[in-house]
Amino acid sequence: MVQTGVSEGGFTHHLARFALDHTLGDLPSPVGDASINMMINAAAAALAGASQQESLTVTQFVQDMGGNGKCTVIGMGLRTSPVNAALANGAMIHLLDFDDEIAGRGIHPSAVIFPVVMALAEMNGDTGKAVLNAFTVGCEITSKVGAMLSSPDSAAGAVGASAAAGLMLGLNQEQMENALGLACGGAGGVNAGFASPSRALPQGRAAMNGMSAALLAEKDLIGPGQAIEGPGGLLDSYGSGNSIDPSQVLSRLADPYDVLQPGIILKAYPCHSAAHTAIDATMQLVQQYQFQPGQVESVRVEVPYATLQALPYADPRDGWEARYSLNYVVAATLLYGQPLLEQFADSAVQDPAARDMLGRVMVAPSESSGAPDQDSGRFASLGCTVSLWLFGGREISHRVEFARGFPDLPLDSDELDAKFLYCSRYILPPDHIDGAIGQFRDLANVVDVTGLASILGG
Repeated sequence: MVQTGVSEGGFTHHLARFALDHTLGDLPSPVGDASINMMINAAAAALAGASQQESLTVTQFVQDMGGNGKCTVIGMGLRTSPVNAALANGAMIHLLDFDDEIAGRGIHPSAVIFPVVMALAEMNGDTGKAVLNAFTVGCEITSKVGAMLSSPDSAAGAVGASAAAGLMLGLNQEQMENALGLACGGAGGVNAGFASPSRALPQGRAAMNGMSAALLAEKDLIGPGQAIEGPGGLLDSYGSGNSIDPSQVLSRLADPYDVLQPGIILKAYPCHSAAHTAIDATMQLVQQYQFQPGQVESVRVEVPYATLQALPYADPRDGWEARYSLNYVVAATLLYGQPLLEQFADSAVQDPAARDMLGRVMVAPSESSGAPDQDSGRFASLGCTVSLWLFGGREISHRVEFARGFPDLPLDSDELDAKFLYCSRYILPPDHIDGAIGQFRDLANVVDVTGLASILGG
């Protein structure tokens, strides 16, 4: 059992109380803006993922399982039950590694929370305010709980999803505690398969698990008490061993919100965030010196050990491994200007020009990174230096500390809107794209989100 220092009632009790007491009236405007940007980004990632065979497979599974309902499967033009929609949409959002991430934690909250709040809002005809409040709460709980766990972020996501769903369903204190407990009972997962077609299922399952827990709690199914902090609970089973006192976590709920500090990453590129500084450094070299790919003799990329550990595929075989390959993203940037969705197709990875450029890229640990076990924290520093040698002997280099889309250099609204357009252009007509962005931006004033969900269906 984890020693919590939490006052009477326990951690799970107080977490439920936080969720139920949270209102938009107390929400700082930067948090509301961040939450809306996260939802736009999640919808964009889902629309990009909708065209992939893996998404079609999950959607076919959802259809085979039945469950007629009012809830949209994004980009697929069909509706199903809320739990099935949560599964499919959560998987699509995370599939192409284009969804958001809590900086420094590797936690992807929107892939789990957005499908839950949208499905339940569509089922009940809820307001944009209700969606925004539940989404903000779900993401905050996911991130704060996730910081205490060593397990994949899908475990914390299930807890956050149950809280968000509980708010959408109007659960009382006892029911909310039951929902959190039931979600913990189904939480878990492994890190295997992160560079494979199955990578997105944990997020979809976490969304479905959290929603199912709340729906069962609404019917007064009793969950395990103190399921997060108690004996055999989430912290006992998946605790990170970092000695975070749950009472301190409670005191930091919404103070600050994690979407502000440490902040949220809205990705400019559909690959692991640890690779993004190398992409930006390479792009800046190309833009500054205006050389052609054929002029590049060799490349050296220097990054911290943590980055090397996160990106293990020096010679990727397919698009899945390429998303976790520092060598490939640098090669693709040199060839195409930047690595976008098209550059992670299997055919692009196996293209002779890509294979040739890949062979010119060498990756090494930076001198300041220390031994692998001396890194101060997960992705504590993602700074990267890219050095190029051009034929003829010229050497050029550039260093980037923070990538575009990271909290220190966030995407602005125009860049995020452009990402949504890029991801949705083959699925939504132009007027629907503009309509979706407009409704997201004005979400607090949307009376019924059913129209927005319908637009996203394609």
